[in-house]
Amino acid sequence: GYDAAGVLYAAMKRAPQANGEELRNQIAATKDFDGVTGKISIDKDRNAVKSAVVLKIVDGEFKFQTKISP
Repeated sequence: GYDAAGVLYAAMKRAPQANGEELRNQIAATKDFDGVTGKISIDKDRNAVKSAVVLKIVDGEFKFQTKISP
């Protein structure tokens, strides 16, 4: 949620007007947004493209399992 709000805020700063169409276009144009979970870009289908970390719970503690890159 925090990164989604950041992407929206960055799009609002770039948009010439704060209307739905301009915000949609600016969100779709997002490339390499530096979020707290890593770099985020939006693809042609308007999906976020970013890495994800997979954690595993071992003996009640989170342990790094792997990183999945797009």
